[in-house]
Order: sequence, then structure tokens, then C-alpha cells
Amino acid sequence: MTQSFLTGLLFNTAILLSFSMLYDNFWINYQKRRGVAAKIIIGTAIGLTGIILMMVPWTFMPGLVFDTRSVMLTISGLFFGALPTFTAIAIDMAYRWWLGGDGVYMGMAVIFTSGITGVLWHHFRPSWKYNNSLKELIYVGIISHLLMLGCTVLLPGELSFYTLKALAVPILLIYVPATVLLGKLMLKQYDNWQNKRAKEMLLESERRFTDTIRSANILSTIVDAEGRISFCNSSFLNITGYAFEELEGRNWIDTFAGEENKERYQQIFLSMINGKHFNELFEHSILSKNGDIVFIAWSYILLRNENGQPAGLSVLGVDITQRVRYEQNLVRKNEIIKKRNFQLREINAELKAAKEKAEESDRLKSAFLANMSHEIRTPMNGILGFAELLQDPRLTDKEAQEFISLIRISGNRMLGIINDLIDISKVESGLAKITASKVEINSQIDFLYNFFRPEAESKGLELQFHKGLMDVRSSITSDKEKIYAILTNLIKNAIKFSLSGKIEFGYSLKNGFLEFFVKDEGIGIPAEKQHAVFERFVQADNSLSSNYEGAGLGLSISKAYVEMLGGKIWLTSVPGTGTSFYFTIPYLPTEVSDHHPAEKYEDMQAKYRPFNVLIADDDAISLKLLEKMISPLGGEITTTGSGALAVELCRNHPELDIIFMDVRMTGMDGLTAAKEIRKFNRDVVIIAQTANALSGDREAALEAGCNDYLTKPLNKEKIITLLEEFINHSAKAG
Repeated sequence: MTQSFLTGLLFNTAILLSFSMLYDNFWINYQKRRGVAAKIIIGTAIGLTGIILMMVPWTFMPGLVFDTRSVMLTISGLFFGALPTFTAIAIDMAYRWWLGGDGVYMGMAVIFTSGITGVLWHHFRPSWKYNNSLKELIYVGIISHLLMLGCTVLLPGELSFYTLKALAVPILLIYVPATVLLGKLMLKQYDNWQNKRAKEMLLESERRFTDTIRSANILSTIVDAEGRISFCNSSFLNITGYAFEELEGRNWIDTFAGEENKERYQQIFLSMINGKHFNELFEHSILSKNGDIVFIAWSYILLRNENGQPAGLSVLGVDITQRVRYEQNLVRKNEIIKKRNFQLREINAELKAAKEKAEESDRLKSAFLANMSHEIRTPMNGILGFAELLQDPRLTDKEAQEFISLIRISGNRMLGIINDLIDISKVESGLAKITASKVEINSQIDFLYNFFRPEAESKGLELQFHKGLMDVRSSITSDKEKIYAILTNLIKNAIKFSLSGKIEFGYSLKNGFLEFFVKDEGIGIPAEKQHAVFERFVQADNSLSSNYEGAGLGLSISKAYVEMLGGKIWLTSVPGTGTSFYFTIPYLPTEVSDHHPAEKYEDMQAKYRPFNVLIADDDAISLKLLEKMISPLGGEITTTGSGALAVELCRNHPELDIIFMDVRMTGMDGLTAAKEIRKFNRDVVIIAQTANALSGDREAALEAGCNDYLTKPLNKEKIITLLEEFINHSAKAG
């Protein structure tokens, strides 16, 4: 019995091991090719294995024969699933039916319950392999073989009880452990297959990754903890121009970093090796073998050895040189566009300013034309109107004198407007020039005071002046006419815009400049208009309701003259309190004259001596006017309307003291006549007179031999000043 038992047990064990090899070699290795046919074939093989088991039973004791088909079919259901197991059940049940005997029904029931237990466990607990598989195998083994014991009821009569009693202990001691051992063996085979498959997949993945890294456009390099190069793929070698033999063992930073980047790259490398946080993607530049700059976007992986210590870096990168070049080009173009936009904004600002200035100029010119129309028509209305009234024979002498006075006032007013227009035209056209000569500043102050005092007093204003230098130091080299024009404009404005109070004017010496001032207690100028009063055609009040006459050119002319003389002009003003104008000119003193001021004063006060005058003018009205002005002063007058006759009269009358010579005459002009006279008479005083008043006329007259120059219209003050200067002075000298 012992020999039969051991022999049967060994046979059954060997057959179960063969069954496990079937699972290892023909089931788990062909998962992708397990179709229905393949599963039926496997099931057939399992069924044949069950037949073999039934052919080599082992005898536990006389009358009790065992095989392990229940163990095999239970495990088949667990591992192979439904179709192979049902195929095996069908084959084994057919064979057991063919064997017959008293235990045929029990044998067939055991085959069915064992297989179905495994199948149902496989279906309803699919993750049994992964959740404490040992316990799962014990449970399924116990259930399967308890069902096997239950199948003893299918035995006839007392054989059922006898068999149950005989099988209970062997079933629990042998069949359940056998089920567990066979299941664990096949699980080990499954785990080995999984590990083998994972290893193969890993090796395949590594192979593919390595091939990809070596051949793809991705740049790859590996460096050790010291930064030495141990691997470079072909893409990296191609882009840098090196062979791997040239790079192996070399320090990566020393090889590829420019001098300006080495320190920064070294700090980044140390941070990575020390495991500190760094960006997953890092963009920087490297130098190729030929010195070209290559831009790369890198991704870093920290490599560790078996002890967990940093062993180096695995670096993957992408060449972004073209992208960076494109971005740099965009930046350059953007800078060009920004610069161009800035220029366009400046141009737009300039155009806007020019537009606003043009609009303002247009507005000012419109206001000026309206004002000029008023300023010209008003005095013209007075001149023409009263001239017409003078023709009335019923006028009394008193009325005639009054009308003549009003005509003169209107004429002076219009003359002032015309002079301003001529002066601003000279300034704008560049014809205004500086004529340097000796200027007696104190004498001008005296003259301006005496000239404007009557007008100021007529308005109830007090006029005061201040001289900053003694007479002997007040003589400078400058343009006498322009200084006179500047002061005249400022004093006239002060009188015009003052209703009461006083007006002060004068000068002082400051830092090599004469600083002139004109102060009034008039209406003042609002702060928002102070910057514009020096512009052309501007008054503080340009409205139609303005009570103040004038073209608005005086300050513009004054500013231009001051700047031509090398100075500057400014103002301070408080509306309702008054205005103070200041301007400077360089202090260029002349040599001190031996002529004593007291003697000059006596000369100025001397009476006219008898003098002989020749007036040469082809305009009868001008000739008559000049004759009427000079005659009351005691002059003996000779007149002519020709330059040639003036030369002859001067030649025939050497006793002539002074000649008033019109520049423009029919035939020989006045300047040519003056040149001819100077050929034979160097003493006679020749005064040129003209209505042109253009730049260069005065210089041309002086060059022709004239002593002085007058512009029309003439008045008594100008004539008296000339006679005092030339006739009395010559008499004193004589």
C-alpha cells in the first residue's frame, strides 16, 4: 500500500508540475494571441492532463483510490478562466462517464464543482492575485474540496458515508495544501513572467530612447559631479562642431561657456548638484568650436549613485538659436519702430505746435488787421475831415487853429503807426542793422524826459527819471536810434496805459551792462498774457472794446532791437498796480571828451546866429514845409528842385552854412550832388532827407559826404535839434 501510495502521489505531483509548465509556456507567454481556438486547445490539453491523472491514481488505503484532478481543475479555473476550464471539464466528465463504476456520478460531480469553483472565483474576484493571494488560495481550496466531500452523497448506500469518513482527513490535509502550493507555484511563474516582460520592455525602451537621443535633433549630454563630460549625442556634436573624443573628460563649463558667463553657469551647476531648486527649463548660450554663439533650451535631471549621492547631471536640450535670432531681430525692429514712433510723436507735437502757432498767428493777424483798420482810419478820418472843414470860408481863426492842431495830432498818430510797420518789416526781413556810433545816454534821458513830460502832465501823470552814471561816463558805443526807439516805445506804453500815478524811467550799471527800466502805476498785465506781449500784433487787451490805441508792434520791435544790441528784455507786472519793463545793453564806454559839460550847456542855451540855408527838394510841398519851419529861426533861405542846381548854387555861394538835400530828385539825385559838393567844399553842413527810411540809407548818405540823415515827415523838434548841433556848434568853434 505504501509503495502504491507513494508511486501514485509522485505521479500526480509530476503531472501537476507539467500542468503548471503548460501555464508558464503556453498561456502567459501568448496573451496577445489567445483567441477562442487557442483557448479550446489549451482547455483540451488541460482535459487530457486530467485524464492522465485519473489513469494514475494513488491508493490511500484499500478501497480508497485518489487523484488530484480536483486540484488541477480548481487552479485551471483561477488561472485559465472559463473557456479553457469548461473545455477541460467536458473532456474529463466524458472520460469519467466512460470509466463507469459506482462512483461515476460522484467523479463527474467532483470534476464539475472543482472547475466551476475556480471559474467563479476568477470571475467575481479578478484581483485575487494582488490582494493577499495566499489567503485567497486557502479559501478557494477549502471551498472546492468541501464541495468535493459533498459530492459523496452521490455514492450508493453505505459507500457514501464510508467514503466521506475516509476522505475528510486526506482532503483537508493533502488536497487543500496541494491547491495552495500549485497556485503559489503558478503565481510565481506569473510574477516571473511579469518581471521578465517588464525588464524586456525596459530594455527596449532604453534601446529606443538611446537610439532616439543619439539620432534625433534633441541635444543630450551627461556630466559627472565635477562637470566633466561623459556622454554627448550626435546632435550635440554636430551643433558644436566637436568630435566626442575631443570632449570626453573635459569640463563642460570651461569648454562651452563664454568668459562673461562662466561664473554664472558655475553657480547654476553647483546649485543643481547640491540638489537645490532650479528651473525645469533653462535657456542660455554656449560657444561652438568655431566661436559661434548657439542658444539652447535645457532640461536637467539630477543623477544619483546607489548611495543616493549626486553623481552628475543628465541634460536634454533643444537648439533655439533661430528663435532667439528671430526674437533679437524683432527686438531690434521694435526699437527702430519705437524710435520712429518717438520721432513721429515729436513731429506730430511740432506740427501741432506749429498748427497752434499758425492759428494763433492767424488770430493775431486778424485782430491786428481789424485794429490796424481802426488805427489808420481814425487819424485819416481826423485829417481828411478837418482838412475839408478848413475849406469853409466862414471859419474863425480860432476854429481854424483848432482844426489844424487836430490834423497835426492825427498825422502824428498815423505817422507812428507807419513807422512801427516799417520797423517790424525791417526786423522780419533782416534788413534792420546795427549802426554803432557814440551815444550820450544822459542826453537821451534828458531829451526823452523833456519830450514826454507835456504828454504825461496832460494826463495828470508825474514823470521822473534816474541817471545811473555821471555825464562823463554815460557816453557809450551803440546804436543811438535803436536805444531811442526802445525807450520811446516803453515810455509811450507807460503813458498810454496809465490813468494816474507816476512813471519812472532811467538806468543803472550792473555787471558790465546798462540796465534800463520804465515803471508805471497803470492797469498792469495779467500773468497769463505776460509771455505774449512781446509777440507781434499783441496788446494786453485785444478786444474790440479796448480803449487803447496802437498797433501792438512796439514791444515786438523793442524786443528785436534789444536782442540785436546784445541784451535781453523782461517785465514784472501786477494787474491794477502797474508794470515794470527792464532791458539791458552792453556797456561799451567811449573815450572821455575834453568838451566840458558846462560849456556844452552854455552852447545849447546860446541864441542862433544868422545862417544861410539851401533847400534842395523836387517836391513843392516838402520844400514849402521846410522853408516855413526854418524861416522863423532866422535863416536866410535859398531853394531849388534840382541836384545839379544845388551843386552850382553851393559853388557860387560859399557863404552857405547848411544844405537840406533830398536824396531822391529828378536828374542828379541828392547823394550824387553831395559827392560833387564835397569835391570843392568840405565845410558846409549837408543834411540828407528822404521818405524811404530803409536799412542802409543812413550809411549811404554818410558815405556820400552828408553830415546827418533825416527821415520824412519832418517836424520842428528835429530841425531845431540839428541847428543846435551844427549851426551853434560851428559858431562856437569859429
